[in-house]
Amino acid sequence: MMYLLLASALAAPAGFKVTKNTDHCELSLGPALGNGVVPMRAECHFPGASPEKVHGLMAAFGDHDKYWSSVVSSDVLRTDGSRTWVRQVHAAKGISNREAILVMEKKTVDGGFRYTWTLDNSGLEAADGNVAVEWDDGYWEITSHPDGGVKAVHQLAYGPGGSVPGFLVRWFQTSGLQAVVQEIEAYATK
Repeated sequence: MMYLLLASALAAPAGFKVTKNTDHCELSLGPALGNGVVPMRAECHFPGASPEKVHGLMAAFGDHDKYWSSVVSSDVLRTDGSRTWVRQVHAAKGISNREAILVMEKKTVDGGFRYTWTLDNSGLEAADGNVAVEWDDGYWEITSHPDGGVKAVHQLAYGPGGSVPGFLVRWFQTSGLQAVVQEIEAYATK
């Protein structure tokens, strides 16, 4: 019954194809961008989380390595107005760590906030053995859910750079995305 309620409450945006439904999320993939990167999307209801707690987690850009196992480090480099530059190192089994400088920003939306980021690798010298990320653009939109808890929408377009086997890309687009949303929900409901 819960699955039916979730499926009826969530709908992938135009052009996106649903790839998986979990207890609290609907995962989907969008059409490939001009550079070949396929956007991923998760639309979730975290019934046991409070919007205030999730906002606190998202806005702490330098702490993202505490919530997500795929983020090895998340170091704030500088802030200029509402924008914050963050150096992150990302890890996945079977490939070298990926490194990126992301420009992160918190923006007001109806009923909550959107936490956006875009890649700015100008001046990035990846650490020895790491690979510079080629594309990293996305957001988390966090609002109150009408049935209580949090409505979380996460969308990400990620080009890891370097050589990555196709099976790993496909894994990240499903199981990896699922892990990302499950990890933040678990942390937000502690």
